[in-house]
Amino acid sequence: MKNYYEDKTYIELVEDILNNKEFQKLKHYKHHGINRLTHSMNVSYHSYRITKFLKLNYKAAARAGLLHDFFLVNYQKINSKEKIKVLCKHPVYAFNNSKKNFDLSPIEENIILSHMFPLHLTLPKYVESIIVHLVDDFLPFYERFQSIVNKDARFSE
Repeated sequence: MKNYYEDKTYIELVEDILNNKEFQKLKHYKHHGINRLTHSMNVSYHSYRITKFLKLNYKAAARAGLLHDFFLVNYQKINSKEKIKVLCKHPVYAFNNSKKNFDLSPIEENIILSHMFPLHLTLPKYVESIIVHLVDDFLPFYERFQSIVNKDARFSE
């Protein structure tokens, strides 16, 4: 599979997000054995490829897939009760950060807010929302496996 940095069409769609200083802070947060920035890139690019193949709104899937975990809470520094709260509420945190930094379309808003359904109660209204949700559900298994197998992919502080 082509590396996302080699896919010029994809990079043009998300370049403003990738260049945002607040968004870049995600690389400092551990997530599924890697960092949250890499996880977000993975979700975004796989969602983009699937929606493009299906002739859906691949721009919205790429951008919202990248923004779906745009929250700056460090799971390693909070207790179990707070982790559960953040897990359930992080779509709202990601939405608020995204809205503050970028213009969002209604479909992008729904993708971000619904990606944790049913833990967060926003219903997916679009096929693109369901695709990002499913990619985000299944990708962590692969990411965790890769972080174990490939020591270079592990998060380093």
